Amino acid sequence: MRTTDQAFDKFRQNLELGPTESADAQKRHKDVRECIRKGFDVANDVLSGSYRRHTKTKPLKDVDVFFILGQKERWRRSKPPIDMLTAFDECLKKEFTDEGQTEIGRRAVTVVFEKNYYPDDHHGKVLSIDAVPAFEIETDVFEIPDKVTGTWIKTNPKKHQAQATAKNKEIDGYWVPLVKMIKGWNRANGKPIKPSFLIEVIAEELVESPFSTYANEVRNFFAAMEANIGREWPDPAGLGPLVSDQMTPKMITAAKTALQEAQRKAALACRAERTGRQGEALKIWREILGPYFPLT
Repeated sequence: MRTTDQAFDKFRQNLELGPTESADAQKRHKDVRECIRKGFDVANDVLSGSYRRHTKTKPLKDVDVFFILGQKERWRRSKPPIDMLTAFDECLKKEFTDEGQTEIGRRAVTVVFEKNYYPDDHHGKVLSIDAVPAFEIETDVFEIPDKVTGTWIKTNPKKHQAQATAKNKEIDGYWVPLVKMIKGWNRANGKPIKPSFLIEVIAEELVESPFSTYANEVRNFFAAMEANIGREWPDPAGLGPLVSDQMTPKMITAAKTALQEAQRKAALACRAERTGRQGEALKIWREILGPYFPLT
């Protein structure tokens, strides 16, 4: 049976995207790209978001494709953001015709590939792609539609990526796996923290070197998030709205409760390990972190 450190290392490996997921992602975002290019003047399209920052975890959902629209589409920038999203949705519906296969989200249109999801049947699959409309307003600075605020908001994906890369280097390569682990916890527990990018933003500030072990750092980060989840967390690029703007007082309370429960269970797992009940320790860690955490 694995030690806890060995189990966490295997967990880290389990969360990494393998060649099957990568190949499926390439095929599916290629299909979405070709569809949007048929309907719009696209100056460029690039992978973005957590997939590009290497903080995307399994199952692979909401892979962002950033569509930088060309001059012929500039007139759309003067229209309400929902009009832009609706236009993307109508275009994608021509290609992805299953009922409910496209969904207008807050800042993107999602193409859903696996409507019927079962935990034992998702390996190698990309469950959804997010098509994000964008206009470049200056070098590496873009405006994207926001359905909730009814405004066009600024963003800089390259800066987000550079900051994540720098933080991971600062923590000797342990930061990205830690973020994936916490995202795994978030998903396995009904996503009490929204959006998942908020976890990255909090981790950029609160995770510090030297890094000890994944088990210790996960416990420490649960405690740090509980203490800080009620704060306002701005866009780390200094452009867009608060990253924490979805966290209502009710959601903050629920998130704190979930984080307290995670800490309680983590303490039980550590106690089980100290008293020689290693199988029980791994079982508890899986209860906390989800099905990718190994039991043996």
